[in-house]
Amino acid sequence: MSALGVGMWEDVPHLGRVRGDATMARIFGLTEAEAAQGVSWEQLSALFHPEDLARDQIQRRRVRDEGGLFAWEHRIVPAPGLVRWVLARGRFERRADGLVYGRGIVIDITDSRTEGPFEPPAGFLGAPAEQGSVVEQMADGAMRLWERLGDLGLDEAKRVQPLLEALLYELGRQIAASLSGPPPDGQRRPRNPKAH
Repeated sequence: MSALGVGMWEDVPHLGRVRGDATMARIFGLTEAEAAQGVSWEQLSALFHPEDLARDQIQRRRVRDEGGLFAWEHRIVPAPGLVRWVLARGRFERRADGLVYGRGIVIDITDSRTEGPFEPPAGFLGAPAEQGSVVEQMADGAMRLWERLGDLGLDEAKRVQPLLEALLYELGRQIAASLSGPPPDGQRRPRNPKAH
């Protein structure tokens, strides 16, 4: 999903490792080998902007420990002086073995967040696994489709992959917009003409 800045991640809390694809590695300033092997939660969270990491800690921990859906728009600092905006969206599920596993996407939304007036980070939104908006449920379905790309032949996968990338990117943008809530003082938020 590198063309659109959409990466995939997997979190295995009981192993203390977060793994990701090449796009996630690029977004977070990791090597592809580091992302594929997995980095510790401490190493990954050290890249989160300190102000954003300090917000919603209890709710983030609850979803990661107990399961549920989440969307988190926040900043990361992958290198000194470099700040990126990302939207992480995923699901943590307790499986039959009793352990919680997480998977999802991370979208680099830096361009859309820096094109207009500064708005503070939207924060973290978590919900039990059986809940979630229609857009969040669609994102879950699109992630399941993405995971099945390898089941297609090479030619079919080459045709379907860009469509899924675009779908996941747009769903991620809509989730990010829903996290922002109404603008202050009842004013309308200007629409980004590039976004539609």
